[in-house]
Amino acid sequence: MRVQSVLLFVFIASTAFAAADSTTTNIATVQSDELSFRGITADRKQAKRSLRRYIPGEFDSEDEEDRGAFDKVAGVATKLDDVAGKQQQLTAKLDALMLKNLDEFSMTGALAKKLSGKYEDAYKLSLPTLKQLDEIEILRVDDIATYSKETGKSMRRVIEPFDGIKIAPKKFLESHVGRDVGRDLQRYDPVDGSRLLSAAVVSRPKNQGGGDVLLISSSNPNKGDWLLPKGGWDKGEDVKRAALREVIEEGGVNAQLLHGLRRSKFSEGDKKYTYYSYMMKANTVYDDWAESVRYRIWVSYDDAIALLAKRPHMAKVVEKAKKIDGKIKAGELPEADPKMRKFTLDLE
Repeated sequence: MRVQSVLLFVFIASTAFAAADSTTTNIATVQSDELSFRGITADRKQAKRSLRRYIPGEFDSEDEEDRGAFDKVAGVATKLDDVAGKQQQLTAKLDALMLKNLDEFSMTGALAKKLSGKYEDAYKLSLPTLKQLDEIEILRVDDIATYSKETGKSMRRVIEPFDGIKIAPKKFLESHVGRDVGRDLQRYDPVDGSRLLSAAVVSRPKNQGGGDVLLISSSNPNKGDWLLPKGGWDKGEDVKRAALREVIEEGGVNAQLLHGLRRSKFSEGDKKYTYYSYMMKANTVYDDWAESVRYRIWVSYDDAIALLAKRPHMAKVVEKAKKIDGKIKAGELPEADPKMRKFTLDLE
């Protein structure tokens, strides 16, 4: 009985192992066939895709994906090339700008050092102003002691005529100081006894060379002072027209009134003064005028304030003009006060 049971177990086990081996073989065969089929299919598809590349207009979805990806890469590359090109152009421009700035910085430093013995604030000044001052200091060497303020003629430089020369109107070719203007014709404040004067901050349009402020030198070439055109307001004369007259006599400029800058009072020793100041714009800049012995420069507001450091009352007038100009540029004020239009000079 036991023998039969053992034989039966051996038979069942053998059958089971045989079946398992058969199943494994069949699975492997199926998998092998499936892989072969996939390989053949892939080869056919690859061949078909390869052939289609030579047939215009024939693309499958995978080709389109590849082509799209290629186009995107090409597009990015093109953009990178463009960026690189622009960067090279920008770099070249920046290099040129840096070189220009370095040259200007070097020139500014050299001129400031050269002029610092004469002008304490030379290092605060811009290059255009330093260039003008440098040219004037060269002229000053020959002008010192040549001119004086004794007569109107002595204040007028001898200028050889040239083509296009602009000469101030004849009636203004003699300086006011050369005329008989005594204390009896001068105006004084009845309260504090200060002398009444006019002063002007004159700008020049860009088409004439530009400049926020006209500064003129002292009538004495020995002095290195700079000041605003100013002068006495005499009896029988309107203060606004007095200001226009002083500008044409001292600065050689026929100007237009823009805005009033109010009154300002100051003292020099025991002398008292009251300024009536005005903001103006140049219409005509003359080459030959009554006090052409004076030097004149056109500078920015900030440079004018620096050069007027020894005359704080004038520096304050320039500061007022700068604020008014800011309001004009911001659209808060018109360029010219309409009330000022009627005040002009009779040039005939």
